[in-house]
Order: sequence, then structure tokens, then C-alpha cells
Amino acid sequence: MKTRFAFLALLPASFGPVPVAAQTIETRLCGGGVLSIPIPMRESPPTAPCHSKGCHASCSRKRIDPAQ
Repeated sequence: MKTRFAFLALLPASFGPVPVAAQTIETRLCGGGVLSIPIPMRESPPTAPCHSKGCHASCSRKRIDPAQ
């Protein structure tokens, strides 16, 4: 019984995400009209080369005094 439930719970994950079909958001207004808001497509971020130093390699942290 538990294995069947576990299988059914994991079934949606096996298909992956649903592709996005709508490019607009439509909302209904009180007067019976419909407001359509376009959704712009995301641009992929530019791929820049990584610095060899790294982002968190600075020595600007406060040092703890061991005499405390």
C-alpha cells in the first residue's frame, strides 16, 4: 500500500515541468472587461569568464583577537 502511494506521489515528478504556453496574464475586471498584461521573455544572462581570484577572496574581514 505504501509503495503504491509513493509511486503515485512521484509520478508527476517523472514528467518534468509543464511548458509555458501563455505569454500574457489575463485578469477580469469588475465591469466585465478583460485586462491583458504581456509577459516579456527573459534573456539569458551573458556568460563572462570567471576571475581566477574569486568573489570572496578578500582579506577585509575583522580578525578575532585571540587574547580576548
